[in-house]
Order: sequence, then structure tokens, then C-alpha cells
Amino acid sequence: MTDNDVLADGEELNADLALLENLRLARKSFLDAICDASATQEPDVLLTLRLESTYQFAEFLFLLRAQGIYRENRIKALVELHNQYIVDVTKDPVKLARLGLARDRLLEAIFTADTLPRLLHHWGERPGTLDQSNLAHFLVTLMSTETCRKVVVACAAAGFLERERSPYGAMLVRSVGTLERLFAGALRQLRCRIREEA
Repeated sequence: MTDNDVLADGEELNADLALLENLRLARKSFLDAICDASATQEPDVLLTLRLESTYQFAEFLFLLRAQGIYRENRIKALVELHNQYIVDVTKDPVKLARLGLARDRLLEAIFTADTLPRLLHHWGERPGTLDQSNLAHFLVTLMSTETCRKVVVACAAAGFLERERSPYGAMLVRSVGTLERLFAGALRQLRCRIREEA
């Protein structure tokens, strides 16, 4: 089927438009919900909460929870998958260009023999706790380190994250669960709407 054929089928096109409307409604519903649930209504915080990066961060947290990655061996498996993905992307110049990322920046996001023990230590002491720099490693293909920091600061101000400096100087972050629940709720509503319309 060619692109023209896809656009020519009126009935299917209407179904596609309905899906798009539902997707947009689910996203808007989620963004409205996190702004309503924010502990502060400060304009700069709300602006950051409405960013695509915050949506992607919430999706990341939701996936951690939904996949049950709260034991040390599960986070280690996630790190191994992350590292392999980074290596694969750096070997694919087409994908690297499409993502608009520098090879060196991606390589810096690999968890090494120096950084992995610290990640496992924090996670092992309190599951769900990440050094802010390690969080930026996981999100490297989605946002810059600075954008990750801004999102984390806004989410902490909103009451969605605990953010504190460790005795060794690392900035530790841990979700309180609100973002994941709101993301899951928006996803569930989307699925139910689509099922009802089918």
C-alpha cells in the first residue's frame, strides 16, 4: 500500500484521526494531572512539567516500576542492556546522525567499572535511588544532562521526587511514585477509550 492509498481510505483515515485525538487527549490529561498534583504552582516549575522531557522522564519511571526493576540484579541487567544499546548506536552512523548525538557524548553515558558499583550501592541501599548523573546516563538519547537536571529540579519542587546530596557529594534522586501513577492512569484511560470505541 502506498502513502496515497493510506490517505485515500476515508473510513480508515477517520479511525486514524480518532486514535490521534485519543493520544493527544491522554497526553494532555497526563500533563494537566501532574500540574494539578504539583506541590507548587510556580510558573517556571509548571512550564518545565509540561515539557516533552518531563513526559519522557515519567515514562522512564513508569517503565522501571511496570517492569519490576527494584532489585539489584534487575538494575544490573538494565545497565547491561543500556551499555549494549549505547555501543550499538555508536557503531551505526546513520542512527547516530538521526538521533543528533555526538559519539563521544554517548560513550560518556556508558556505565563503567568506576560508575557501576556506585549505582548498585545506591540502588541496593534504597531501591529506586539514582545518582542524578546516572539518571542522565540512562536518558542520554532523550535529553541533555542539563535538561535532565532541570526536569529533576522541577519534579523535586513539585513534590514528585526526593532529591538530596549524599555525604560523598552525589545528588541522589528517588521518585515518590506520583509520576508513575499519573502516567499509568493516563495510559489506562487511553486504553479503555480505545477499547470502548472499537
